[in-house]
Amino acid sequence: MNTSNLLDTKTHSFNNIIQNGNIYIVPHFQRDYSWTEDNWEDLWTDIITINENKESHYMGSIVLLNKGNSNYHIIDGQQRFTTLSIISLAVITKLKELVSKGIEKEENTERIELLMKEYIGQKDSVSLTYSSKLFLNENNDSFYQRRLLSFSEPINVKKLLDSEKLLWKAYMFFVNKINELSQNINTGSELASFLKNTVGKNLLFIQITVENELNAYTIFETLNSRGVELTSTDLLKNYLFSLVAKSSSDLKQVKKQWKKIIDIIGLKDFSTFLRHYLNSKMKLINKGYLFKAIKLTVKEDEDVFSLLDSLEESAYIYIALGNPNDEYWREDKDLIELIDALKLFGVTQHKPLLMISHKYLESKDFKKLLKSLVSISYRYSVIGRHQTNIMDKIYNKASILVYNGKGSVGLSEILNSIKDLYISDDDFKNSFEGKSFNTNNSSHKKQARYTLYKIEGQLQNGNKYDYASDLGTIEHILPENLTEEWEQIFSEDEHIRNIYKIGNFTLLEPNKNRDIADKVFCEKEKVYHTSKYAMTKSIEASEWNISGLKHRQSKLASIACGIWKIQYN
Repeated sequence: MNTSNLLDTKTHSFNNIIQNGNIYIVPHFQRDYSWTEDNWEDLWTDIITINENKESHYMGSIVLLNKGNSNYHIIDGQQRFTTLSIISLAVITKLKELVSKGIEKEENTERIELLMKEYIGQKDSVSLTYSSKLFLNENNDSFYQRRLLSFSEPINVKKLLDSEKLLWKAYMFFVNKINELSQNINTGSELASFLKNTVGKNLLFIQITVENELNAYTIFETLNSRGVELTSTDLLKNYLFSLVAKSSSDLKQVKKQWKKIIDIIGLKDFSTFLRHYLNSKMKLINKGYLFKAIKLTVKEDEDVFSLLDSLEESAYIYIALGNPNDEYWREDKDLIELIDALKLFGVTQHKPLLMISHKYLESKDFKKLLKSLVSISYRYSVIGRHQTNIMDKIYNKASILVYNGKGSVGLSEILNSIKDLYISDDDFKNSFEGKSFNTNNSSHKKQARYTLYKIEGQLQNGNKYDYASDLGTIEHILPENLTEEWEQIFSEDEHIRNIYKIGNFTLLEPNKNRDIADKVFCEKEKVYHTSKYAMTKSIEASEWNISGLKHRQSKLASIACGIWKIQYN
């Protein structure tokens, strides 16, 4: 960053900032007031500690953009700044109460006028209204000016915007807190001193003032500590809006499209979506550099519209990739099954590749790619449990290959580019032969059902079962409860190590599962032979022991190897 663009980087008290004759404006595209009682309580605790110990307290940084004529846009710090203004109003409210009770009426009236001038704004001699030192964004400013600055209760709180309700609740919260101080701070002089000295003098900000939007957002990105999920979204929105802010019609259009994208994706998931979107087109980046990556390519208003169009297009497929029931798949049962499997596996690293491939591959090849990714993910993540960071890198390279090819890269080339993620048959079998699924864990239980039903379908010549809706249950051949009869075959340690092995599972009708429960194997086997499930009918052994369990798990591994398989040339 060019330090010449920093006009001022100093520590200032709230008094220094609010009483220097400047006007502070929250840009109309900034987010609404969002602090809640937890935030208010934390701030109030700090203020009370300051009051008791007579020590200063740092409030963090406030980033201001100099717009000229003593006007400054608040790029970062609006929540704290607004809340301190509300505290000022709460103190003045208490002074008004003293005046209404006739307590030091003249002195307190004068204190009110002076504090309003110092912390709130100048009073117009004609309209007798206050010209505020602080202007909030477009959703909040009207309520702040018309209600809070006039100490006027809203007509119907229930009909307020959520952020307006928060402003009103914040005001009432601090009014109540000031009232609670009345035992120690109850005179007009003490109240004024509390505001001027405890709040105004001892709350300190690192004030950073810059001369253009780009540097302001760069600093905001560096200093901000509110969390990556919210920060990336806020930064991008504010930056994009600022690029088109000169035209009200452009800004209106951009805001509308931005809202549409957020409605599709959801605010909390936006930065993850943005990362996947960018990683489908450029070298792998993490969440901390999302905004920086956007700034490198989006510099003019036309870039904003181009980006938003692309984001909106990608948003639909992104959401669909995580939802097998999305109308995007148009009731294609094969696609629904594949999307459901990837969701079940809990992997997302493939999403950038699927997002960009959906744009450039024909539908039949996209379906084949999905099927291949299911095989890769099952081998790599479900059975192998390999490191996911390698997946990110390989999928990213494949995504860039597809993006740069603009439709010229075919399915075989894509599959070859991710071949390193495909676990070999030997390694897969070895991992499968030792695989356990703890059926007390809901996600592991679903993966176990998925595995068993896919194998069952293979045994029944390709018949398809819906693992989620079929009534079959997972039967533990070696039961979860170790009875005396079973203790003669399995020690307690052997029971713990083998109870959740996939070779110890089979599918069984619910009523039959209940009937045999913890019975000995010879009684269970008779019931198995009456089951409709092929894998269960085929269970034959003189007794069920570790050797038999391992043998069955090895057989299942061989079948699984043929199910989740890619034929590489």
